Amino acid sequence: CDMEERGHSLESIKASIEARKPDFDSYVDPQKQHADAVIEVLPTQLIPDDNERKVLRVRLVMKEGVKDFNPVYLFDEGSTVSWIPCGRKLSCS
Repeated sequence: CDMEERGHSLESIKASIEARKPDFDSYVDPQKQHADAVIEVLPTQLIPDDNERKVLRVRLVMKEGVKDFNPVYLFDEGSTVSWIPCGRKLSCS
């Protein structure tokens, strides 16, 4: 994995992220209100107790009414998706 190739441990990476969080909170996060689009990369909610965090949840938030900025839909607008995860795998096949 990339961490091992670069000689970092998961603990050192988490500590580095936590050390930078005050700067993120002060300077980066407030910019979301001015952005036309924000991509959030978060831990999955599909795998209970996922400590490895190899599966991520990605969310695209787009501002409405921006000229030449068309909304993006993964599914038809108004559709619903029903899915039950299969253990630690994302598919049961």
